Amino acid sequence: MSEVANKKINVLVVDDSTLMRRVITDLLHKHPSINVIGYAINGEMAIRQLQKLKPDVITLDVEMPLMNGLETLKEINKIRPTPTIMLSSLTKEGADVTIQALELGAVDFVQKPDARKFDLNSVEEELIQKVLVASQIAQTKLIERTQIQIKKRERPVIRTTQKVSRVKTVIIGCSTGGPQALKQIIPELPHDLPAQYLIVQHMPPKFTEMLAQRLDKMSKITVKEAKDYDTLEAGQALLAPGNFHMCMGSQNKVKLTQEPPVWGVRPAVDMTLTSSARVFKQDLISVILTGMGHDGSRGVEVVKKFGGYSIAEHKSTCVIYGMPKQVVESGHVDKVLPLYDVVDGIVKAVYS
Repeated sequence: MSEVANKKINVLVVDDSTLMRRVITDLLHKHPSINVIGYAINGEMAIRQLQKLKPDVITLDVEMPLMNGLETLKEINKIRPTPTIMLSSLTKEGADVTIQALELGAVDFVQKPDARKFDLNSVEEELIQKVLVASQIAQTKLIERTQIQIKKRERPVIRTTQKVSRVKTVIIGCSTGGPQALKQIIPELPHDLPAQYLIVQHMPPKFTEMLAQRLDKMSKITVKEAKDYDTLEAGQALLAPGNFHMCMGSQNKVKLTQEPPVWGVRPAVDMTLTSSARVFKQDLISVILTGMGHDGSRGVEVVKKFGGYSIAEHKSTCVIYGMPKQVVESGHVDKVLPLYDVVDGIVKAVYS
């Protein structure tokens, strides 16, 4: 028992900057349960170290010579899937590669501070917390996650008209593991489904913009980062921008606010669900996917209070069974579904 309790989390630090490797190592060593067992200065060295050291968690720089972070992650997934946290710059290119990495199965990411200030201590708590969370993800879970494919099924083609059905509003909330889950779900939503969508993914500014753009390119519905007073429309998904809560206002318009964070996050799905439940009542469908923490639990309770419908992702396909677990244990869920059945669950709920 003491052996398990005292087991260190072995971390491999991959970064081409000598200074950054040293700073990351020093920060991680501040936690008694974390041990940096090695480093790599590029992707090729990282793969060799992966096979030799077999780390529990990897911190991986996005921008590196020889093999960038994305190419390295693909090799990690092939050789020995390992929970990986990306370290991303604040550039547009860095954000785009980071989103792709998350889609490929990177557990999470941490933004590098502004190089002009170089205050990595500002992300110390976030980095340590994300390493601790990543270490809890079993290798078998990562292998399963990279192999999940949405079951493509024939669905009836029904035009989106008020005569056929009232337009339903679907709110999807997620955190850790969310971008990969959204990549599996959003592109499979039928373009003619009488539904309009709000998506809340815990993510900072710029990254939410890139996530919306990538989802839009691969989906039948339109996906865009929400702007203040955007109007909800059937066949369109609005993604909450980083650092803003996305609430539902009057006349089918969203309202972006910078009210205090909820559960330590902004945007918070609880804010979106609570405000929307009062507007859409029984025509609202909530979907809570993988993620750490409690966000969504209060909101789903309000959704059910006003007659809405609730779906939660099953533990078997969650990267982190936190948000869905809280919702399930609250007793306010109508359906608990593995990721590959969520699209069909949404379609059935819309037509019910």
